[in-house]
Amino acid sequence: MAKKKSVGKIIGIVIGCIAAALAVFALSCYLILMHYINKRNYVELDEQFTILDETPSFLEDVLNPSTKEPGTDTDKNEVESYKNEVESNANEAGSISPDDENVVSDVMNILLVGSDIRPDEETGRSDTMILVSINQSTKRIVATSFLRDTYVKIPIKNEFHKLNAAYAYGGMELLYKTLEYNYGITIDNYVAVDFLSFIDAIDVLGGLDVQVYEDELYWFNQYIHASNLLVEPPEREDSDYVDHADGSYQHLNGKQALAYARFRYVGNGDFTRTDRQRRVVQEIFNKIKTMDITTLTRLLNKVIPQITTDLSNDDCMKLIYMLPEISKYEIVSWHIPDDDFKYMTIDGDDVVAIDFSYYMKKLYNYIYTDAVPETK
Repeated sequence: MAKKKSVGKIIGIVIGCIAAALAVFALSCYLILMHYINKRNYVELDEQFTILDETPSFLEDVLNPSTKEPGTDTDKNEVESYKNEVESNANEAGSISPDDENVVSDVMNILLVGSDIRPDEETGRSDTMILVSINQSTKRIVATSFLRDTYVKIPIKNEFHKLNAAYAYGGMELLYKTLEYNYGITIDNYVAVDFLSFIDAIDVLGGLDVQVYEDELYWFNQYIHASNLLVEPPEREDSDYVDHADGSYQHLNGKQALAYARFRYVGNGDFTRTDRQRRVVQEIFNKIKTMDITTLTRLLNKVIPQITTDLSNDDCMKLIYMLPEISKYEIVSWHIPDDDFKYMTIDGDDVVAIDFSYYMKKLYNYIYTDAVPETK
């Protein structure tokens, strides 16, 4: 009997030691994760944000920026009719989010914003706007790019401008309100990066492999020059140019990847550029899924301090916990607009006009269901 008690006591001690070791390990992992999470720039949205009366002039930082003669302005009655439609749609449609709270809770909408703000500047435009929607019910990640030249109403200012002007006028807060007003989408959180953090992230990941075509080569190198102006001393302003392009895959460093994601004077302008941007995001995601612990540590140390977000500690931990699962999700990429839009010229500037009612429905289908959106 005494022997059985002794064996039982030993087993109890062993189980207790294992439980204690697991608890220490779990606590250590939690503390390590919190160490890195706390390096981010946590900035909540401010309802009392400042809106500028006007934005500074933004010039292309390339050797030979593209210029063209302004076209003939679109008829004023047509422009006014478009504005009325935008306002009417926003007032009648409201939010596209479902009424079912269970459906909403299964979806997390995170706005990824890449700004063109330079190190010595305080304001910039939203060069990249991608809504990343993680749907745990449909097991899909939907990446929706918003074209920056889309002609929208900027609420509070009560003026119509290109979409990327919202960020320049009132930062992330005004961009939120502009997207929600015009597209009816509810945004949960944002993640903002600038040019330098993008370059650093790509370099830590070891670069990206993308296809570069012959007709892209000239403007690709123009924007590599622009990247050099950001990070290189004067004697290296002409470094890292690409010598040839024939549609084959080329390995790009951070500066080159930034240039690849930025230039828009080839193909269908901003439409083609947003395709490249989503391609880059997809490649980054693929790299992150397969990186080793050493690379992960370098990435966290180098890039996290350069990220600005309103994701709380709990939100970050939730996403980290979900990562093994969501890394297996199907990824759907598209842009608004895609197949239904028209160009207008206003005060000599070309803008993109769209049917917001149509795209609200299409956006809803992509984010909250697994249905293939209808086409007009």
